[in-house]
Amino acid sequence: MNRRRFLQKSAALGAMGYLPHSAVFAAEQNSIDGFIEAKMARDHIPGVAACVFDRQHILWSNAYGLANIEQNIAMDIDKLQNIASISKTFTTTAIMQLVEEGLLDLDEGLNEILPFAVRNPKRPTDGITVRQLLTHRSFVRDGLAYSRHYACGDPRFSLAVWLKEYLVPGGAFYNAEQNFHDWAPDSRFEYTNVSFGILGYIVELKSGIPFPEYCRRNIFARLGMTQTSWLIADIDTDNHVVPYTWVENGTARGPTWGGMPLGVIREAGPTGDTTLADGFQANCVYNHPNYPDGFLRTSINQLSVYGRAYLNDGEFAGKKILRPSSITAMLTNQNIPGNRTQGLTWYADADMGGEPQWGHGGSDPGSNTDMRLLMKQGVGAIVFANTNGSTPTEISAELLRMAIDLV
Repeated sequence: MNRRRFLQKSAALGAMGYLPHSAVFAAEQNSIDGFIEAKMARDHIPGVAACVFDRQHILWSNAYGLANIEQNIAMDIDKLQNIASISKTFTTTAIMQLVEEGLLDLDEGLNEILPFAVRNPKRPTDGITVRQLLTHRSFVRDGLAYSRHYACGDPRFSLAVWLKEYLVPGGAFYNAEQNFHDWAPDSRFEYTNVSFGILGYIVELKSGIPFPEYCRRNIFARLGMTQTSWLIADIDTDNHVVPYTWVENGTARGPTWGGMPLGVIREAGPTGDTTLADGFQANCVYNHPNYPDGFLRTSINQLSVYGRAYLNDGEFAGKKILRPSSITAMLTNQNIPGNRTQGLTWYADADMGGEPQWGHGGSDPGSNTDMRLLMKQGVGAIVFANTNGSTPTEISAELLRMAIDLV
């Protein structure tokens, strides 16, 4: 079956209200299962949920392993989890909505927007713009304070307080050496999380609405993503996967942010480089005061609606979140020297089927996620794993290849 017939068959099945996970990929189901299950065993992954979708339907979905090892609860595509840095694309969607409304210019200076001045002590005459924040080319840096503020439950103070204390001299989390780069804006690329906390705060300032509520009204509600939220208080935690960290030889496999390994997130905060018992260690359900950079919670099912809106030039089921021109702008190479193909937050991996794979991945304790879109071919894939260090791009790439090359 070639790709056109594959998509035609998918559409026909969808029109009949029949798209079970085995229908479209039936010929390849054993191959998909074997590929994912072998990866799970090799990379110590408790659970995986994944899907492939076109502009209208989920073409295939399945879940493997466990969402909760202790209670033997299976993974499924409606389980919620922190999607880590895929969250940044939602913050950018909100920013582009403000641009469409004429409330924001991407080349506007940060100090023309914030109620407090942000000065780089290493380069005091330099300013930064919204565009530089979106493309990881500002002088803002993730310091140790960023890593130390992972905590069980929702933040204890506001985004505004966090950023002022982090960016303004005299603040409780201010560190002139750790929180700022010594190079000029636009001259380098370095992935930064704190920049997206700033972007979320800009949404609050320009809209007059708290960031979680702005996203609920203008993105989640429009797309019917009723189980999606930035705040733990607003989700059903009984439907949340357990985020597990794999520990081997006493060392936790997990990301390092701000120069500090996070280890496992517990009531006392990140365990850092503490020696831990081997095997799967459960993290609490945590959040962060800089949450617009990576702490959105949703499911495979719900996130696929957002992906389909992007494939449809910003609209799905008659509900619009962005204009086509905004989608184009976000998925346009910003031509950063020596860097990957970087758009506005979104980035592109190697070509597949003659076009770049636009998407974003995510990495946090107990969470690895990936979403890829082939815009011209109208196909996307999403993968969630409830552990870190599992390279979900291997799975999403394999699923996309099967979607466009299915025999």
